Amino acid sequence: MDMKKVVLVGAILLAVVYIGGSMMATQKAEEVMQGMVNESASFGVDITYDDLSASVLGSVSISELVIDTSLGKILIDELYIDEYDQEDAFISELSLTADEIEVTGFPIRANPRDLSEALLFLLQQEDKSADLALSIEIDLEDDEVELENLSIEGDDIGELRMSLNMTGLEKIRDLDNQNALLIGTVLLQDLVVNEASLYLEDEGILQALLESEAQQKGVTAQSLRDQAVERGKLVKDKASDKYQQQLAEAGIALLEGDSITLTLDSETPVKLGPLLLSNGQGMQRELQKLKFDLDID
Repeated sequence: MDMKKVVLVGAILLAVVYIGGSMMATQKAEEVMQGMVNESASFGVDITYDDLSASVLGSVSISELVIDTSLGKILIDELYIDEYDQEDAFISELSLTADEIEVTGFPIRANPRDLSEALLFLLQQEDKSADLALSIEIDLEDDEVELENLSIEGDDIGELRMSLNMTGLEKIRDLDNQNALLIGTVLLQDLVVNEASLYLEDEGILQALLESEAQQKGVTAQSLRDQAVERGKLVKDKASDKYQQQLAEAGIALLEGDSITLTLDSETPVKLGPLLLSNGQGMQRELQKLKFDLDID
């Protein structure tokens, strides 16, 4: 047998092994997915999908995924899971992308009043969707979470990119077999952000808010945008320190169509509990303690 035939036979054998392994991997992935479907159903969440495939290399692809909650539906055209690993029943590594995320049926106001309402409002408009990417590593032994990337991007919506490093996982081992809500609540009380970077670019969310307010006041959205910029300049001039000035500059930049990057000062770590579990005024006080560097593009 000449070398060309040896290579051809070897390639065929590798293809057979890969296809056979992928079939077994797909069967295993379907079993895991079915377990997730069953567990979600106990919380009143219905998960369906059109097709699932997996490779021997560990990647999983799920098409036309639908997550139906009591509030509304989340539709994902393609979900790709490139990396997944767990240790002691907890996720240790996860890398995924979700393409063309749409939402429907969620209760929304015709006139959104805050950023989350505006995002939900835009995503429920016809032909509007967003893409998501996530890459995270969790090391319980070293008490460290490395969020390498979390990004959300949509046409006429904008873009968010975030990375951070956190510690404070000591209690998680005691929460084995507890539900996700309890685990999340306990972790929020102890998690500390040591490093963080946040990139923001607005292409529609602020405009949706301005148009909502303009409709109620009988003015133009542009006039409200101009007024907000002027107020931001006054706040900047009256700010008592560098970081309050930078917050004002960040708001002005977004209103003027620029993108911003906020980088947390590594010498001033942030406790998530007081920040996220406080009421409105408490959260405002915690936000004022943040120290960061600002870049405007």
